[in-house]
Amino acid sequence: MKKETKTAVKKPALSWYKRMDFSKKTALWGFIFLLPWLIGLIFFFIRPLVNTLWYSLCHMEMVNGKFSGTFIGIENFKWVLGVNADYTRHLAEAFTQMAKEVPFQIFVALFIAMLLNGEYKGRGFFRAVFVIPIILATGIATFTLAEVKTLTTETTESVMNMKWLEDLVINSGIPEELTTLLVTYVKNIFDVVTTCGVQILLFLSGLQAISPTLYEVAKMEGCTQFETFCKITLPMVSPTILVCLVYSIAESFAHATVTVGETTKAFSTYIQEITFTGAAEYYGYGAAMSFIYFAATLVTVGVVCGIVSKGVFYYD
Repeated sequence: MKKETKTAVKKPALSWYKRMDFSKKTALWGFIFLLPWLIGLIFFFIRPLVNTLWYSLCHMEMVNGKFSGTFIGIENFKWVLGVNADYTRHLAEAFTQMAKEVPFQIFVALFIAMLLNGEYKGRGFFRAVFVIPIILATGIATFTLAEVKTLTTETTESVMNMKWLEDLVINSGIPEELTTLLVTYVKNIFDVVTTCGVQILLFLSGLQAISPTLYEVAKMEGCTQFETFCKITLPMVSPTILVCLVYSIAESFAHATVTVGETTKAFSTYIQEITFTGAAEYYGYGAAMSFIYFAATLVTVGVVCGIVSKGVFYYD
């Protein structure tokens, strides 16, 4: 009898992707999704940032139709901070606007998000209403809304005079500086609502991530609504507050306005006019202004994050 010989069947070789374990596949797809952002960061942020830093350290001049820089150290920074007295004043204005706007934006965004998170009919419609400013805040819609806002502001001031409110608050004993700040917030409520749409979405997602069992336990223990907010809602959304603070601070500095003579213009426009309306040497001055403004924004975000992060509660 002939012995039957079994021939081993060769299995097809697995591809490099199938040989990877789950953690490596997850890391690979994470990198693929981040790749467009990473390309934009390198070519549209880091590269211009490095060029701006180099221009700020050089004396720029036009040679044969091309810009040429001669390294002069921190002389441009000395001119910006020492000779040009307007820049430091405008920088202080930007910081003052940020300190006034950001806390009020966070408060309004959290308040509106809590209202939109409730259970009632038409909730989806009202959520869409507050998302519309995010969608329309681009291109020509921005200019159209700005014109409507100007007309709305003029009509509101003519119909609803805030003088009576200001007099009432002053007579109640509240300091005049605080009164002026409160009246300013009321007048600028249109700007606040249109600029805190992203924060509202972030807070809404944070509120929906809170487990309903926590509120049920608080209700069984007899906690009031204020105690529930202070002991449950506020600690649970504290990471979202930190994220919204970073976004709001960066947004406030990006859209800061300064007073130049009798006109009000964006801080970026002020720097752009100095950079491009003068001789080639003003490129170095403008680059120094831009880099100082960027560094001030970065330091402010870092300091605020360092302070607020100590009170952030992370739920495992």
